[in-house]
Amino acid sequence: MGSIYVDTDNLTPLVFILSTGADPTEELYKFARDKGLADSLDTISLGQGQTEKALNLIRDSSLTGKWVLLQNCHLSQEFMPHLEGAVLGLPEIEDIHPEFRLYLTSTPVDFFPVSVL
Repeated sequence: MGSIYVDTDNLTPLVFILSTGADPTEELYKFARDKGLADSLDTISLGQGQTEKALNLIRDSSLTGKWVLLQNCHLSQEFMPHLEGAVLGLPEIEDIHPEFRLYLTSTPVDFFPVSVL
């Protein structure tokens, strides 16, 4: 996780592609704890009714420097245009925090926005 982190920034999400039996969530939590940022990682498992909560979390965390993990993007096709808009809008946030990170998990699906990748 450490070698992946050095290649991340506050404007580009990191997408974990899920496969059977593989879930990076625990590794990400462990990495956050090791960096002393355990309280700076907020997680939402996407599904019905999570759009507004996820968008608010991205916006708020981008200003405070928290990390956001949106799990199971493949379960929320209707959220994908909102996610794309939020990611494309990150460079326009005047006071985006340099420590902000956006992590996403998804199985391969054809509706995942290419611009987010």
